[in-house]
Parts: sequence; structure tokens; C-alpha cells
Amino acid sequence: MLATHIMLQVCGQGSNRLKLTVLSEDRLQMKWKETEGNSNGYKVRVKPMAGDSEQEVMLKTKTAKVTVGGLSPTKEYTLQIYILNGSQETLFVKRKFVIEELKNLSQARSNRRHPTIAPETVQLPLGIPATVYMLEPDATSPPTTETATLIRRDDMDKKRLKTTVSKVVSEGAPEAETTSMLATPTTMKMTVLSSEGFRIDYLDQEKTTSESLREASPIHCDTSAMIDIILLVDGSWSIGRNNFGLIREFLASLVAPFNIAQDKIRVGLSQYSSDPRTEWDLNTYSTRYEVLEALRSLRYKGGNTFTGLALTHVLEQNLKAEAGARPEATKLIILLTDGKSQDDATPAAQTLKNMGIEIFAVGVKNADEAELRHVASDPLEMTVYNVLDFPLLSSLVGRLTRVLCARIKEKNKDESTGKTVKAVPVNVGTRLSPTNLVLKEVTSRSLRLTWNPPEIPPKKYRVVYYPSRGGIPKEVVLDGAVSTAQLVNLTSHTEYLVSVFPIYENAVGDGLRGITSTLPLSAPASLRVSEISHNSLRLSWEPADGATQYLILCSSAPSGAEDDTKEVKVEKTEVLLNGLSPNTEYSLAVYALYGEDASDPASVQETTLALGPPKHLRFSNINHASVRVNWEVASHAVKTHRVTYVSSQGSNSGGVDVPGNASYAVLKPLSSMTQYFVSVVSIYDEGDSFPVTGNVTTLKVPPPSHLKVTELPGEEARLEWEASAEADIVVYQIQWSVVGEEKAQELSVAGNLASSLLSGLKKNTEYQISIWAYYKDGARSDIVSLRHRITAKNPPTHLVVDSETPSSLQIHWNPPDGAVQHYRLTYAPESGNKHQEMITVSGRSRSVTLHSLLPNRLYTVTVSAVYATGESDPASVAGHTASILARLPTTRESVSFRNEDCPFIDSTEDSLQGFDMMEAFGLTEKGYASIKGVAMEPYIFLGAHIYTLFKDIQLTQKTSEVFASGIPSEYTITFLLRLLPESP
Repeated sequence: MLATHIMLQVCGQGSNRLKLTVLSEDRLQMKWKETEGNSNGYKVRVKPMAGDSEQEVMLKTKTAKVTVGGLSPTKEYTLQIYILNGSQETLFVKRKFVIEELKNLSQARSNRRHPTIAPETVQLPLGIPATVYMLEPDATSPPTTETATLIRRDDMDKKRLKTTVSKVVSEGAPEAETTSMLATPTTMKMTVLSSEGFRIDYLDQEKTTSESLREASPIHCDTSAMIDIILLVDGSWSIGRNNFGLIREFLASLVAPFNIAQDKIRVGLSQYSSDPRTEWDLNTYSTRYEVLEALRSLRYKGGNTFTGLALTHVLEQNLKAEAGARPEATKLIILLTDGKSQDDATPAAQTLKNMGIEIFAVGVKNADEAELRHVASDPLEMTVYNVLDFPLLSSLVGRLTRVLCARIKEKNKDESTGKTVKAVPVNVGTRLSPTNLVLKEVTSRSLRLTWNPPEIPPKKYRVVYYPSRGGIPKEVVLDGAVSTAQLVNLTSHTEYLVSVFPIYENAVGDGLRGITSTLPLSAPASLRVSEISHNSLRLSWEPADGATQYLILCSSAPSGAEDDTKEVKVEKTEVLLNGLSPNTEYSLAVYALYGEDASDPASVQETTLALGPPKHLRFSNINHASVRVNWEVASHAVKTHRVTYVSSQGSNSGGVDVPGNASYAVLKPLSSMTQYFVSVVSIYDEGDSFPVTGNVTTLKVPPPSHLKVTELPGEEARLEWEASAEADIVVYQIQWSVVGEEKAQELSVAGNLASSLLSGLKKNTEYQISIWAYYKDGARSDIVSLRHRITAKNPPTHLVVDSETPSSLQIHWNPPDGAVQHYRLTYAPESGNKHQEMITVSGRSRSVTLHSLLPNRLYTVTVSAVYATGESDPASVAGHTASILARLPTTRESVSFRNEDCPFIDSTEDSLQGFDMMEAFGLTEKGYASIKGVAMEPYIFLGAHIYTLFKDIQLTQKTSEVFASGIPSEYTITFLLRLLPESP
């Protein structure tokens, strides 16, 4: 078996090496270096060229070695080996190969490494290289007809050499002569030493010293019969070059005993594999020496095993008169093969046997014996031979030679005695041959052929057809009465060789031959690309009639990168190809699939878009410390936008990332009055877009605005201002001075404040007030100034307190001149812990009632007028609330009840006469906490103090304690209680 070793360096991770070994014509072994680290094994993918009907091979293995069979030696395949790691697959090796190219490359390298060295010994015309003839006397041994004895070379030293004769071969002579040094007649044994370490012993007949010793063989078939012998030799890959040398030796030994001459035995040879080849015709050589020389130089062919096609070749080519075939000569075919035929050899063999041609079948090693028996002629025990290995072929020489010689002599005897011998009229003229072969109605899958029948109708027609570029021949056997045939299930867009042979009972006519190409399958039309994005393309096309599916190949081959091909099968006439690389040119091909066949592709090239950058960059909301950067989003596939900036001096830089759907970003903090260069990049899953850039200059820092001066009582005024919304102010500086004077007062105010008190101001004096701001970046704003005149503000006059009750006081005053905006009143008892309270009333008011006061307390009340420019000095007055019992008579009988005796109490509507019952029950701010059943904390509801009573609490108070004379019956006392949901 041939083993071709090719070592290829594979560029990849580390120093990985791939070793491809051709085991046979259709089997390839792959080995590679184990990968480092953990892996789950390997996936091996052997894929034929796109569009080939042959199925791809895919398998998984744990080891770094695998053998793939069923390959074609002439087809190109792509080998891909992936490393499996969990659910991930990583491409490890990718290699394209053709088995025949690997074989030829290996042979060329082998020849360079081991050039042929001419041996010192003589080359003999037996086709056995590097042999030495040695003669050994054997006086006791009679002439024998047994086969040659094979003796190991290392056994030769055990024999005593009695005579040594050197043999010189004259170039071109039919036989070589040997000079003997023996004085007496003897029987000699001729020993042939071969380069394989064996010797072949031939027993010669007795010769005298005066006679020349001639080359002999164990059998000499002496016959004058006219025999045409065709040697049909399998030269497929499975044999191997070394074994083919053994075949040459076997054939040389086989034909050596026969008397080869133009008028006697002729020998022709054809070697076959995928396609048969005539090595020489029957009339090429006329001597045994020439045939043996031709066998010695027979070159190994290589290919697949098509025995049926080879037998047809013998019938059509080797047995023609122009090839040396003689109509009157007996014809023998000796077939030698080592495997089962890939086509059916039986029909062709039967045709030959029907014509009287005898077939001998010799099988070696993997030969199919059943097939040999179908091919060979009867009797099979004489025509079928099979050995286990090539070295054992030599064991067949003796028997097969005797059988051939016996058959030849038997046929010669039949001819000499006048017995009828079946004639073999291989070519008897146009009467047996059809004419005018026409190939028509050609489609992608079929064609029709017609012909004109010969004058003598044949028994059958044999139609043989196969692709011209190689493939398995197929045949159709038709009745001799028809003259047309339909060939179906052809491969589309393929050139076919078609032959038609008329088969007769004892003859075969000349065949008709034609060549034509099937039509290509209907391909998709109007291929177009739409919806192009950075990572996808949409393909659409017009449908192809009869297509079952469509195969889409999308490939790109960036410079220096591996070929990246995506395959997609769809049933519709459009497809969206996702997961593409941006800004990459792709070759797109669409095949229409018809079962296992594919049409020619419709193809187009298209480039994906680059990753889209943001569009329409612009700036807004520019101030001294920040800028808003705006853009339009280029694609929904953007994951993030990255905005970076740097000042023109390079001292201030930064950046910010915002989501992919955002269309703006605010850059801060920036320096005022500084130019910035801004860059925006859109980030995708596949990478970053090109940046879009712009520049912007920040504004000067803003000064405080909306200055306002409010005069306060005394010598003070409040200065108020507004700061910028984005202000990062550290400190404000305020300066004020009398207009016309240089002396100024100055103070600093924290940057987070928006007002300040100016003190030491004089009434009826105009001031120049200025303010500016210092920012974090050291920038100073412009100075903002205003002039303000401090005027004296008159307070209200003639304050009077009256209408004193236990809980209220009424205050009256005369308004001052000027536009008073409102009055501010403050009041507080002089004793006690109650804090000061303040209210404001309209500038049009002249009085106000103070409520919720404590009984029998002295209150100090101050009133000031508030103008647009400030507040006047306050005016004060004191008032005393009445006691609760101050107005009650001492006895009921002594004082009659009068309405005017009722005190006034406050109401939301106005002052009313009556009694404050809350006060009467002690529910006042000072006394409620000591009453059992009342909550500790009051709250205010609608301006009144509200006290919470606990559940099931009873408060009792005699009316006489409220009003000494009692309350008349016409009066009704009503208590309104509101029960809250979460009352305690």
C-alpha cells in the first residue's frame, strides 16, 4: 500500500505541525501536534469545493489523529481542524489539498532525497533490477520443470560456489551469452540475485563447453501458435509504488517462458485506474527481450479502480486490427487487480467472453474473489488466482505459466486438427457499426442520443457515459432493435463522453462516440443588496424554477487574515446576513439547490458600512464653566458615546460616557474664556467609530445680578443679589462708599450666600455700592455697581391699646407719610417664657387685634412701617390683658344678666360677645397640660389652638365658675367634638 508522507508547517499558535499521509487513492490520514491546555477534543471538517455534489465529511476525535476515506484523488478539499473547549470551537488548522498533488509532491521530494544510483552489477532483460547471475554445477540434478526457488541472500554464503561466470549483456541483443569455464558437460543452476534480497534459480539444459549458455526459465513454452495476450494491470493508489515493482517482476517471470514474435505470440499491456491507458499495443514489440525491457520501465499510474471501464478499453482499443490484433489469433486477457472495482465489470467481461476471448483473473490482497470469478472464463479453477499479499505473487508464476502454456497448446492443436474455433471478428467493417450519433434534448439533468443502426442489426447496444474530467462510468444495455436512448440523472453543467457499441453474438462493432455538456442548473437572477449596515446585509433575488433551497456563501479575506466564509441555506428568496465585520468588502454568492446539485452562482460584491460616528455635532448652553455637546445618533446599535475634551493649552482635559441612545452630554467643570477641542466617538459591539470633532470657547465668568438694597432700621441695609445657576463662586467682594468720597468700606462674603448686611450707613445719604465674584478657577467677574440713597423712614404714631380682654388686645395707630407697603408688629408678654411673635398687616390698616393672649398679662407691642426702600424705626406701646373673672359679679342676685356684660372674643368673622369655653375649662396654653385626659402637645387648626382629649374622659366645670350670675336659660352652650381615627 502506498504511503505518501508530507510534512507541512502550519502558521498558528506556537509551532504546530500538520502531517498528511496518503494511505490509498481515496484515504488520507491527518496528524497534528497536541494542543497545550485543557480541551474537549477536536472537530475535523473535510469539505469539497463549493457547488460539488459530494457530501462534506465532519467528525470529532479525542486524539490528534484521524483517517478520512471515500475521497476523490483529483478533487480539491478544504481541511479544517477545530479545538473544542466546552461549547466554543477555535480554528486550529486550515489547509486545502488534492490527494494527487500530495502524492506527486511527496514523490518529488523522495527523489531529491534518494536519487537512483546505477548499480555496479549488470541490468538483465528480465525486468528484475540489480541482479547477478551465478552458475552452480549440479551433476546429480536432472532438468526440472518446477517453479523458480526463492532463497534468501543471507543463505547464499552457506553454499560453495564451484564456478563463477561473468555475464555481459549486449545492448539491444535478444539474448545474452555466457562464457563457461567448465571442462566437462554438466547441468547448471542459474541463480538470479535481486535487489530485494532474493535469488531466482533457473535450471538450464545440459550444454557442452563449446555451446553458449542461454538464459533459461523453469518452463519453456515452445509453441508456434498465434496468440494475442493482453496484460490488463491495476495501477490504482491502493497498490503502492513498491508493490508495483513486485507486479513488474511477476509479469516478467510470467511472459519469459513464451516464444514472443510477430508471427507467434504477441503481448500488449494496458494499465488502468480512473481511466485506462494503453502502455503498448500488440504490434509494438516483436521479441521477448523488448517486452521484458518494457516491463522493467513500466511506470506506476495511480488513481481509482474501474475494472469495467478497463475491460471496455481492451475491447474498443487493444483488440483492433490497427493495434496489432489478428482475427485468426487466439486471444487471452490476463487481469491483475488488488481491489474491488468501483464500477460493474461483469457486463464488459461477459461481452469479451461471448466473443471467445478467454480471461484470466489474478487477485492480490484486497481483491474481491467473487468479482474475479464473475470476470474470469470457465473453468474457474484454472482461470482465477488470488494471493494474500504482493510478495506471494511469485508463487503463482509456475502454475499460471503451465496453465497458460497448456491452453495455448490446446488451442494450437485444435487449429492444426481442423476443429472449429470461434472467430473473433473485432472489426469487420461498417456493416456492424452504427452511424450518425446525435446528442440532443440536452437539459441540466438529462440528454437524448440517437443513431442510425448498422446494416446488420446487433443483438444489443451498450451505451457507456461518464464525465470527461473523471468519474464513475455508467452504462445502459438496450435491445438491438432501438436506436435512441434517454440518459437521466446526470450532473448539471458537466461535459460527458458518450459511447454506443453494437454487441453481436460473436463480435462487437465499432462504437460511436460523442461529447456534450449538460446545461447549468437555473441560477438565481437579479441578485441585489439592500439594507446595508455596519454588520448586516440583506440579499434578495428572483426565484429559480424547481429549486428546493438556496445556498448563500458570504466570504471576506482581509489582508493577512484567514478566509472567513459563512454558509446559509434558506428556502425563501431573501436573507439577512448578520454578524458581519464593519467596513469590509464581502463576496456574496447565491446558489440554487436542486436536491444534492447546485446551480452556478449569482454573485455580487458589497462593502458593509463603517461604524457610524455621531452626526451634526453642535454646542449649546455655553457658559464660563460648562458646555452642552449635542449630536444625532447614527445607529440604534450604538452601545455608548464617549465624549472627550482638552483645552487648547492641554492643561484641562476630561471625558464622559453616556448611553447609546443619548444625544447630548454636559462637559464640566471647564475654565472660563478657554478654547476646548471636543471629540465624540460612538462605541459598538464591533468596535469604535471614527471620531467627530469640534471646538468651542467658554464664556467669561458672570458677575452677580439683580442687586437690591433693602434699608433696615438703624444704620443698616441689606444688599441682595442673584448668582449664576452654574456658579462655582468661592467668595464675593462688596465695597460701598459715600458718593464723592474716596474712603470706602469693604467686606468678603462666602460664595454660597446671596445677601449681606451693610452697616454704618447714614440717613439721607447716597452710597455707591459695588460687588464682584471670585471663581474656583481663579477668574474674577466684572464689577457690578449701583447707587442708593439712604432715606429716613417715618414710623406710625399715636399707638393706643384698648378693648382688653383676658385673651386679646386691640392696637390702633396713625399712619406716617409715605407709601407704606405693610406694617410689621411684634409682641410678647413681659413675664413668662413665651417667645416673641410677629404678624404683618396691610399698609392700609389702622388697627389690629392680637388674639390668643394670656389673661392678666402685660404685653409690649412694637409697630414699624415697611417701605419699598426699607423699614422705619419701630414705635412701641404696652397693654395689659384682663383677668378671667374681672367682669363677673360677686353674687347672682346682685347683678342681672346683661348682654353687654359678655366679653368680646375673637372669631373668623369678627369680634363676638361671649365666653371662651376652652379657656373656661382650663384648656389654655399654660394650663392644659395639668388637666387629666388632655394630650400634652397642642396643634393649630384654622388659626386656633386645638387640644386632644383621650377617650372616655369627662371634663366638668360649673357655669357659676365661668359667670357668677349664671347663664340664662335662653342661652344654649354647644360643644363640637371631632373624633380623629387615631385618637388615643
